[in-house]
Amino acid sequence: MKNARPCVRVASLAIVIVAASFSGCRKDPKEAQWDVDLLGPLVITTFTLNDLIADSLLETAPDGSLTLLYRSELFGLRLDTVLNVPDTSIAYRYGLPIPGPVNFAAGTTVVSQIGTSTLDVDDVQLRTLHLRSGQLSVSLTNMVASTVISTFQLPGATYLGQPVAITQSVGPGSPLSPAVDQILRDLSSHQFDLRGPDLDQVNALSTEFNVQLDPNGNGAPVTSQDSVIAIASYLGLVPQYAEGYFGQRSIAVGPEVTDVDVFAGITSGVLDLEQVTARIKVINGIGVDGRIRINALTSINTSTGVSVPLTHTIVGDPINLNRAQDLGGSFQPSVWQTTLDGGNSNIDVFVENLPNQLNYEAELEVNPLGDISNGHDFLYYESALSAQLEVEIPLRLIATDLTLENVVRPELPGSAEGHALLNGDLRLFATNGFPFSAELRMDLVDPDGVVLNSIPVTGLVEAGVVGSNGLVHTPILSRCDAVLTESQVDLLYADARIRLRAVFNTADQTQHLPLLASYKMDLQVTTGTHYLVNGDE
Repeated sequence: MKNARPCVRVASLAIVIVAASFSGCRKDPKEAQWDVDLLGPLVITTFTLNDLIADSLLETAPDGSLTLLYRSELFGLRLDTVLNVPDTSIAYRYGLPIPGPVNFAAGTTVVSQIGTSTLDVDDVQLRTLHLRSGQLSVSLTNMVASTVISTFQLPGATYLGQPVAITQSVGPGSPLSPAVDQILRDLSSHQFDLRGPDLDQVNALSTEFNVQLDPNGNGAPVTSQDSVIAIASYLGLVPQYAEGYFGQRSIAVGPEVTDVDVFAGITSGVLDLEQVTARIKVINGIGVDGRIRINALTSINTSTGVSVPLTHTIVGDPINLNRAQDLGGSFQPSVWQTTLDGGNSNIDVFVENLPNQLNYEAELEVNPLGDISNGHDFLYYESALSAQLEVEIPLRLIATDLTLENVVRPELPGSAEGHALLNGDLRLFATNGFPFSAELRMDLVDPDGVVLNSIPVTGLVEAGVVGSNGLVHTPILSRCDAVLTESQVDLLYADARIRLRAVFNTADQTQHLPLLASYKMDLQVTTGTHYLVNGDE
């Protein structure tokens, strides 16, 4: 894994001084050149615990000790999984049952239909539906030679406590040239009683459809070819609340992979953690009883190719879930929880794998005992059934080749065409406040992180001085050395970056050492470098 920090530009004060010292010299038509050996800083950077773990995941105790707290949703079932209301269209058609013509006077009612249509929701028997959003489209086609006025009523629906009706007028038409009109009504905050006119059905949309000839018109002769057609379409219905029986069924979850960013700052290495505690919570915000079985939960490190399946009784055994409580306008979820530690699971190995992915697979049974609520299952728009993983790790650890990385971009004197820096020795001064020794590694990389060349570093950064309490009380200054060649200088002028890696190791591989928020390692790379003033490489 790679921690790419923003590039750092560091100007060399020595170069600025040298350039100023020649600024007053007389300029010949052809600029003179000088070879100069100078010592100056090339890169200054710092390794902190934020390079290891994001600050948002750390909690600091009053004594400065750190605890990693990681929370992630493994999976969640929400509204569209439990209840999906498809678009539904219902057609109402009237045609004279005899050939005709029959003369109808103005104001005559030509259509009067009371009916019930079924809302198509698979495996769910709804009694009540409150809508968060949606539309009702009523399209009226008139083939009668008179303006008609229609009223489309929904006896089972209310809006702000008032009955719902749509009235529209369509001009005269004919079988060859029908007149058409369409009205759209926003159904947000509408409430539907889906029990039908006798309150003994489910998913039932009760309707009343009436059409009369314009009372202010002249009436019209009507034949069996003169139809009046209304199509009511329910579009994009999103429930805010639903009640009924949600069926007895199984829902497969996964297999799925979710990304984990806890250890993204660790390029490689091994952490031996003294203590890992994890909790798995299953939160049920839906008004149904459930039974869930987690069939697999695996820690995956794609960099090393190592996968560690979790071993605990939670894997493979059924978990019975209580339903949420309906508070009337809101709900109280039920919570099931179990704790994993080193005594009942392999959670320490699971976490020490430094996963960047978690793989899971589960199965949920809805209402495993049937309709024990007598048709009073419920959900709100905000309802969800989710499994969550919480990991708590006091940062006391043993580090083995634990690698952190910073990528920096030095500001070089001169230009790509006229190099001022030619080659030289590099001195790396590290002030180490970590309780680990460190090996430093330098590479030249392109803007995409591809390694172009390596700069071998000799020497070791000593660990900070650790007291009897296991805490660093004195940082240690160490020096390492490297050589910068002319070809490597060419790469730097061609926009290469310097990738600095610190490979940490605990001196005593049996002692877990605590990490404090204040721990850091300051690193300065200094050049004892050969410069060519007014040079051109």
